Amino acid sequence: MGELLRAICSECDFVSEDLYTGFGFKGAGDHSMEPSICPKCFSFKLRDRRHPPQKCYRCKTEVVFYGDRRFSRLFFPDPLHAETVAEDSTDQLTKGRHVCPECLKVALVFERLGHWD
Repeated sequence: MGELLRAICSECDFVSEDLYTGFGFKGAGDHSMEPSICPKCFSFKLRDRRHPPQKCYRCKTEVVFYGDRRFSRLFFPDPLHAETVAEDSTDQLTKGRHVCPECLKVALVFERLGHWD
C-alpha cells in the first residue's frame, strides 16, 4: 500500500501531479517510488528508492530523495549556504517545508490525499 501525495509551492504556485508513492498490491515488485530532485538540473520525479543510486534522466546526476535525512548535505554543495529544510528535523514528507523544483525556495509542502493499493 502506498500514499497518494501532491507537492505544492506557496512561492511560485508549482503544483505536482498526483504522486503515488510507495508501492501498491498491483504490480508490487521490488521497488518503492518516492519523490526526488536532481541537485544539478532540478528535475522533479518519482524514482525507485530501494535501488540506489538513482540517476537523473536529463543530466545523469545522482538524485536526492525528499525525506532523506541527508538531503541538505547532498543537495546544497556549500554547507555555508545550505538552507534549513524539513529533512533536517524529520523524515516525514508531510511535515515541514522542502525545496521547490521550480523556484528553489524552501516553500514546498507535500499534502496527503489518501492511500492507494
